[in-house]
Amino acid sequence: MNFFKIYTFFLLIIGTLLAQNWSPFHIEELIKNRDIEIDFEDIDNQARLEPLPTLNRVNLTHEIIGYLPYWEYADYIDLDYDLLTQINYFSVELDAYGNILNDHNWTDLYLITYAHQRNVKVKLCATLFGQNELTILLSNSINRQNAINNLLELVLIQNADGIDIDFELLPMSQRENLVIFMQELSDAFHQSMEDPIITLATPAVDWNDAWDYNSLAQITDGLFIMGYNYFYSGSSSAGPVSPLGGYFYDIEYSVNDYIQKTNNQLDKIILGLPYYGYDWPVMNNLINSFTTGLGNALTYDLAHNMSQNHGYNWNDNSKSAWISYQDDLEWRQCWYDDSLSLSHKYQFAIDNEVAGIGIWALGYDNNHNELRGALYDKFIYSLFGDINMDGIINVVDIVFVVNMILGLESTNLLADINNDAEVNVLDIIEIIFLILN
Repeated sequence: MNFFKIYTFFLLIIGTLLAQNWSPFHIEELIKNRDIEIDFEDIDNQARLEPLPTLNRVNLTHEIIGYLPYWEYADYIDLDYDLLTQINYFSVELDAYGNILNDHNWTDLYLITYAHQRNVKVKLCATLFGQNELTILLSNSINRQNAINNLLELVLIQNADGIDIDFELLPMSQRENLVIFMQELSDAFHQSMEDPIITLATPAVDWNDAWDYNSLAQITDGLFIMGYNYFYSGSSSAGPVSPLGGYFYDIEYSVNDYIQKTNNQLDKIILGLPYYGYDWPVMNNLINSFTTGLGNALTYDLAHNMSQNHGYNWNDNSKSAWISYQDDLEWRQCWYDDSLSLSHKYQFAIDNEVAGIGIWALGYDNNHNELRGALYDKFIYSLFGDINMDGIINVVDIVFVVNMILGLESTNLLADINNDAEVNVLDIIEIIFLILN
């Protein structure tokens, strides 16, 4: 009897985990932000007034790819371009026949020029969600070619660097047709462009064996693992959005699965990680409490601010931050990733020698330096204190910091030597100590 209860409970847990991945977060985000109005022209006019960068670009050890959703477009001016190699603009929306439903002002964006001036590449992300829609598109050669032609035209118009494909809820019946589509797309782009970058957003867990990771990795320049939404809005219990340990299905499982199924094509694996979390109504204040309703997605900025009001908890098993609090006599629980949890996952990516990491989504941090600092700590190859990146710590580095303080140079977090989130005279003192010693 006891064995039966344990077995039943095990099945319930597995069933819950399986269900969690059938609510793609990107779909939720598109729906939630459907009616947001963006003044693209005004934002771009502000960007045109920004001075060109004066510092040499820092040396990144890995690829860092960030998705910029159209509803966060105003934030592109404030991004730290030293911490990015590629930006995926999210998104141009396709229909099942390969037509463009909405390009979200792509053809007029100044973003591409602005990023290129800062040595960051930009790709257009194309989205289509749903089993029926993907079946109609991928199973028909005319529809596939129509989509490819339309996407190529958009990329060429903007002199962008390539394309990112985000097809979600792929049915198993379209496993081979997706490979055909990506090969056709790759051939067309390579015929019309010099060294286009072609990437593909792929699931954390391939529940129905619909994805031929090995073939897709060979065709493309990278598979962007959507390493988030392990717990989602409709989860039966609160839990980590992107667990590194503590669960059967977690970041470790996903990365190892990709390594195995791609036959160790490590240079094609990008580990995507969240700058967001979920806040659920729950039964009580116990960790992983059962939910009593749907969870709300929160950006890192909102979750961080919530922790300032309600306290901070750390779950070492999953390497995740969480908050427990009461609101109108209702218990709530929020799980999210912060600089500490992301640092663990960055290190996991480094230790497994994958090509790099990704961010969903740019702008969700609202310029919190601690998240940028985590990236600097893990992916910047530099001599500590070498502000101008010339391989030597000397008086020139002091001059650069002075100019930053005076507003004559754009601020670079490399200059925050004492890690207090400010560039000031204290950092100059630290550089002097480094020179003397």
